[in-house]
Amino acid sequence: MLLNSNDAACAQQPTLPERLVASMGDVATSSVAQLGLRIRGGLPPRALRRVREFIEAHLDETISIQALAAIVGLSMYHFARAFKQSEGMTPHDYLVQCRVRRAENLLATTDLPLSEIALASGFADQSHCARRFREYFGVTPSSYRWSMR
Repeated sequence: MLLNSNDAACAQQPTLPERLVASMGDVATSSVAQLGLRIRGGLPPRALRRVREFIEAHLDETISIQALAAIVGLSMYHFARAFKQSEGMTPHDYLVQCRVRRAENLLATTDLPLSEIALASGFADQSHCARRFREYFGVTPSSYRWSMR
């Protein structure tokens, strides 16, 4: 198919994102590029909300990626890619982060033993909880509890 002169002129004009980037300069270039990556793909907001709610409701249980993918009706591989694009982290990293936050909350608000807090947060055992907690906060759970008093 041949293009006439009007079609050729339209094909050579920059797209809206290209015009925005050109008008804002180098400082905003990376921000617009990052924004463009967040806009395209990922999970729809409603699906992401359902996954988050499921994780919060079942945090003390074993949660598989298959179960999370089934909630939104995707294969586990497609779900993992879409979730990472939406949240900026893998489903496993998000789950661990939620468990650490739950442990932090329980340490600050209850006098439960550390082993019970680990199980209530969904960790397999106290040492796993302590290791992950230290990764996020830089201190052990017991040190954190003492600093909160």
